[in-house]
Amino acid sequence: MSTLRTNALEGVDAKNSMTIVAGAGNVTTTNVQEGLCKGWINYKGTSTNAVRDSLNNSSVTDNGTGDYQFNHTNNFNNAVYSGSSDVAETGANGSISWFASADDITTSDYEILAGLVADTSGGITARDTAKNDVNFFGDLA
Repeated sequence: MSTLRTNALEGVDAKNSMTIVAGAGNVTTTNVQEGLCKGWINYKGTSTNAVRDSLNNSSVTDNGTGDYQFNHTNNFNNAVYSGSSDVAETGANGSISWFASADDITTSDYEILAGLVADTSGGITARDTAKNDVNFFGDLA
């Protein structure tokens, strides 16, 4: 087996993208530029709000109960990028997972409504959640 060690790799096309072929003769490829997560955050949204760890996140804005806005350090190329989230809280009976929904997406931030549950009026109510994991995929500006 060979080992390649370098400080930088550069693509040759206009987007400076690279494709990696996974194994000899394997047709599975990965586009490095488009195939990587461009940002993520692990955020505590109850009592004392706190960013536990993150990548490409400059700050979080708490817009109210269960309404979190994650502000990117480096903007996305357009507002049509993908985000996925998982929210949960731990109570006396263990961990409970809730739903989250993207609320507002711009090139510079991604907002979610977390802990969504049906309320008695037939509507949906957001709630503060202890564990919020959000991942962002798309082209950076």
